[in-house]
Amino acid sequence: MTAKHPDDEIDDIIWSEIGSSDAKGDFICYVIHSPVNAKFLGEAQARIDTQTDTDSLAPVNYFKAIERIRLLALEHHPAATFHMGKIHALGIAVTQDLAEGVRWYEKAIALGEPRAYANLGWLYQSGYGVPADTSKAFELLSYAGEHGILSARATVGMMLLKGEGCAPDGDAGLQKLVSAFRDGYLNAGNHLSDLYFEGKYVALDIELAHDWLWKVADRGDERTMAILGHHLITGSHGKTDTQTGLQLMQRAIAEGFLPAYVWLGTLYKKGHGLKQDARKAFELFHEGLLAGCKDCEKALALLLSEQNTPGSDLSRSLH
Repeated sequence: MTAKHPDDEIDDIIWSEIGSSDAKGDFICYVIHSPVNAKFLGEAQARIDTQTDTDSLAPVNYFKAIERIRLLALEHHPAATFHMGKIHALGIAVTQDLAEGVRWYEKAIALGEPRAYANLGWLYQSGYGVPADTSKAFELLSYAGEHGILSARATVGMMLLKGEGCAPDGDAGLQKLVSAFRDGYLNAGNHLSDLYFEGKYVALDIELAHDWLWKVADRGDERTMAILGHHLITGSHGKTDTQTGLQLMQRAIAEGFLPAYVWLGTLYKKGHGLKQDARKAFELFHEGLLAGCKDCEKALALLLSEQNTPGSDLSRSLH
């Protein structure tokens, strides 16, 4: 039997209060809150998409869920205490209050909740809501990274490379990033790719940079498929392979990465790495718009305005 995640109880509390709500705001709050393994995200998104009444944007029942979570937190429930910090720090159905969020995060840290270590660590790293303290951030994020918060482990890796809040240690930093990727945090692979492309904290290595992008793409990350495809089509990052780049961009589109419609359409529109083809750009922007890509609406409007310019290449192509 699969063990329950601590957020399962939080998820059930929230949905039991908002599931029958007619307020779009309740479901927007749920999507923003997004407990781990949230079971109702699809249904919440559907309710958001189908609810058109603008008067329903304010949450109605979410406050009841927050009160139940608060009572649970007062019983020293680690996950509930963490979520009280998150609710106040992000302003989920309440007025954003970072000081109150920090207070709850500190209570959750006392209960050993790793996510509270991570979130408070990032606040200290950025100086958002608390005085900037990179040493404190490194300490908090290190604990979180060692206790399963892979994004925190990757942050620690970058801090070690930069010597941010700690003594610089390139080898240890790379090890943290590689282990975070290996254990499932795919964006660590993107960090590694960026490092090798830039050559600032590690030796410049274009081959290794591309290898890391391929590792992430092969794990199914559609955004990275599109990034790698764009690089290969344009030749902007040391390698050109137009056919493979097109295949990657099409895979990203098929996997639901909507910005790839704009990215690829713009390459056709400008003739950047591809033969200029306004008709193909129009088709991609239009398909993206139908798929729900809001940026495609702007791209399509701009293309059509250019199409109306007398004598333009776009005008001749589209007519």
